[in-house]
Amino acid sequence: MSLRRKVVLSAAAIALPLTLIGVVGSGTAFAGGSKFSGNAPGTLNCSGVSGSVKFKPPLTLTTGGEAVSAKGILSNCHASNPAVSITDGKFKATITSTSSTHGCAGLAGGTSSETFTVKWKGDYNGSKAKFTSSTIVIDGSTIVTNGAGDEGFELPNPSTPHTTTSGSFAGSSSSESYAYTTETAGAFSAACGSGIKSVTIGSGTINNI
Repeated sequence: MSLRRKVVLSAAAIALPLTLIGVVGSGTAFAGGSKFSGNAPGTLNCSGVSGSVKFKPPLTLTTGGEAVSAKGILSNCHASNPAVSITDGKFKATITSTSSTHGCAGLAGGTSSETFTVKWKGDYNGSKAKFTSSTIVIDGSTIVTNGAGDEGFELPNPSTPHTTTSGSFAGSSSSESYAYTTETAGAFSAACGSGIKSVTIGSGTINNI
């Protein structure tokens, strides 16, 4: 074999492994950089709730509020699965009253069903993730007041303590969650006289969704 042919074959033998290393290295980097997409596993607790609840027509003492909706943000959230980190969740909700009597009197009687859709932002194992939205169905709520005197909602109603979540954080729970308005019970009742179009949610806790 000529010296020239030996040199060419030796160069090829060296180049082939280097080429394979480059291909494998490129594939590993792509896989490692892929984004998690799907249902977030485990359960979630959030210590921050803010948003608003709207009533159409406006609530008076005995009328209004046939259509009730809510929207807002869940913050300070902590997942039971250490791989999951949630920065915030944006929610929308539709609420059904239990009472044939509407207005503030009907709201005081609680609700029969509340359906929340929550879009999550966060990371999975330290990389930005695309989590599936959660659909949370709550078997009603009841009116409660916190230590500061603010009127709010306990979810689910303790008389029917059942919550079902599909999508991210899927499962069932009987844990109680709370959302409080920025109005005291007295101020809320007084406002019913002139009509309430909406109330602001200023605080709350979401447990084990």
